[in-house]
Amino acid sequence: MSVVAASKRLVLRGLYPATITPFAPDLSVDKKALHRHLSETAAVEGVRGLVVNAGLAEILQLTNEEKTHVIKTAKEICPRGQVVVSGIEGRSAAEAVRDGLHAKLAGADALLVLPPFDVRAYRRLSRHVDSVYRFFEVLDREVDLPMIVFQYPDTSGCAYSIEALLAIASLRNVVAIKAASGTVTRYVELWKSLHDKLSILAAVDSPPLLGMLLHGTHGALIGISVIGTLHWATLVDAVAHNDVATAQQLYNKICIPLMEAVFENQEPKSATSEVACVKEALVQMGQIPSSRVRPPAVGITEEHREAIRAALHAAGLLEESFA
Repeated sequence: MSVVAASKRLVLRGLYPATITPFAPDLSVDKKALHRHLSETAAVEGVRGLVVNAGLAEILQLTNEEKTHVIKTAKEICPRGQVVVSGIEGRSAAEAVRDGLHAKLAGADALLVLPPFDVRAYRRLSRHVDSVYRFFEVLDREVDLPMIVFQYPDTSGCAYSIEALLAIASLRNVVAIKAASGTVTRYVELWKSLHDKLSILAAVDSPPLLGMLLHGTHGALIGISVIGTLHWATLVDAVAHNDVATAQQLYNKICIPLMEAVFENQEPKSATSEVACVKEALVQMGQIPSSRVRPPAVGITEEHREAIRAALHAAGLLEESFA
C-alpha cells in the first residue's frame, strides 16, 4: 500500500469528468437530459467517478434543491466503485460547511472545494498558511468528508502557495488536489512537493495538459472530458501505462482541436461561456437537447458553433455519435 493509500480515506486514480447541468427552455434543470448525460458519462470504461455541481455545472447558479437532485441522480446511476464528487463553495468556513453538509446529506462521497479566497479582499490570503489551514481544518472536522482542493492558476490571484498546500495535506480528509495550475512549471513544483502525500489530478483544458500528465499524475479531473469521454479515459490510461505514442496520437487528434474550439485554450477571446461551448458540443453529438446557460453567462454564438462543429469533425466525434 502506498503512503497516500495508508494515510487517506480516499485514493483517487484515473479519470473524473466534471459534468454539466442541462437546462430546459424555462431554465429549470432538464432532469431527463441530466440523467442521460450522467449515465452516458459514468458508463465509459476508465471513468472512476463523476464530479457534479462544480464550475462547469454552473454551481453559482444552482439552488440547494437542484444540487441535491443532481447528487442523488449521480448516486443512482453510478456503478459500484465509482465516486460522486460534489463541488462546494463559500466565502467563509461557515458557508462552506453548510454547503458541504448539504452535499453529504444528499449522498456525495467527496467534495471539490472551490477556493474561498476568490474575491479581491481575500485573494492574498490564499498564500497565508494559517488562513488556508484554518479554513480546511474546519471543513475536515465539521463535514468529515474526503476533499479535493481546487488549485487555481497563478493568474487567478488566488492560487494556494506550496506551503499552504503542504500544511493542509496533513488533514485526513484532504485527499487530492485538482491541479489547474495553468503551466507545466507550476504543476511540476506541485507534483514534486505533494505527490507522495495525496492524489494529484491534472486539471487543465488547454495544451499544457499532456506535459502535466507525462511528467507524473494520479489521474485527471477535467471538464472537457465529457466530450468524447472514452478518448480522454484512453489518454489517461495510456499515460498510466507509459504508452507515450498512444497518448501523443490521441492528444493531437482529439484533444488539441477540442481544447481550441471549446475552451479557446483557456485564454478566452470572447464573452461566450465555455459552459455553453461544452454543452453545444454535446448538442451536436446528440447527447443533450440544448446549450442553454443561465444569465449572466453568455450563450453560444454562430461563430463558436461552427468552430465546435469543425473540431468535432476533425476529432471524428460527429461520425462516431451517429454511427
